[in-house]
Amino acid sequence: MKKRLRTAGIIILAVVLMLLVGINSWRTVAPTTVLIAPLAGLVAASVAVGLGTVSGVATALIGGLALLLLGSADWLLVLNYLLLVLLIGWVIGWRLPLTRRLTHQQLIWLGIVAGITEFGLNLVQVAVMGAVTGAGWLIFVRLAWLPGVLTALLFAVLVGPLAAGWRWLGRQLLPPEPPSGDSADSPRGPVEIDLSHKDKRKQK
Repeated sequence: MKKRLRTAGIIILAVVLMLLVGINSWRTVAPTTVLIAPLAGLVAASVAVGLGTVSGVATALIGGLALLLLGSADWLLVLNYLLLVLLIGWVIGWRLPLTRRLTHQQLIWLGIVAGITEFGLNLVQVAVMGAVTGAGWLIFVRLAWLPGVLTALLFAVLVGPLAAGWRWLGRQLLPPEPPSGDSADSPRGPVEIDLSHKDKRKQK
């Protein structure tokens, strides 16, 4: 129970940070709408790397819906956040135990993967918006190209350090985890193996 409450507290902190980033994300005026850069997604992506996919999805969903209510996101942007977290979760195997130490190279690599993934999702998102609004998907892609590149670069640079910060916070607040490979069903202490039945067969 205490672990769940503390995990919820970390997620709330991440949501607040996501709101601050989302509200202040840059915007591009398109022919029929305003394109909002998905910068807030880097917070949810870093939580997924740091604490696991479930925490990342919770952050993306709660933060995305809050930004939607504040007018700083639309449904496609919320879907962008969720897909990004799920794809990153698939890459990392859904969760990296807090007992596992990530190197700087691994964090940099995960940040690059997040940036490339977000760049692709962003272009698909704006293309769909252009096609749905009737303004033309190519116009929207051209308008979102430069902001998309800048967003991807920020993801590549910031996801790793933020993930390291969430992992450090998790180690400080959450109960210690058993070493990888241990489980409740694993034998502990010396194990006795009864070979008496084999001796009886040999005597027969």
